[in-house]
Amino acid sequence: MNILTVDNESYDLDRLPEEIDEDLRYGVLDYSNPAEVDYIFVPLVFLESFSCPAAVLRIGKTEVKVPLDWSLIIGEADHGEPEVINVMSINDRGFSAYVFNPINGYKPEWQRVEVINIYQEVKWYVPKLKFGHLLAVPLAKGNEPMCAFFVKETNKIPEVLDLNKIWF
Repeated sequence: MNILTVDNESYDLDRLPEEIDEDLRYGVLDYSNPAEVDYIFVPLVFLESFSCPAAVLRIGKTEVKVPLDWSLIIGEADHGEPEVINVMSINDRGFSAYVFNPINGYKPEWQRVEVINIYQEVKWYVPKLKFGHLLAVPLAKGNEPMCAFFVKETNKIPEVLDLNKIWF
């Protein structure tokens, strides 16, 4: 899985060196306090390692592999509010993913999302997310990638998000 760094680069957690920079930070949409939503970068202190089924999603023209039991932000550009929906609920329903670069993004995009493959067991290395944090997952390698936002636990995140708070 890839994370977005403060240098506005995609960082592949599946290819970690023996030692990583102690200042490595990754991007999240912090929805832990719905009154004060913000994009922040938190230090990579702990990595979770687990095995679970995976979904390969096509978001726009890009493919990204994510844990099947995670959720992402979906919605439409011209109406409604963004929602957090489980990846397992996406297949063939015509949803669009919320895509944005929190460092230099000018405006969010809504790109079609579809499940194109499922894998039974995949080994994952992901940052240990706090409740209310949605992980910024780059959709491309390299600099200034657009990101989709995924979360493992949705307990502290409303089902419907306030678009005015996640895009400012």
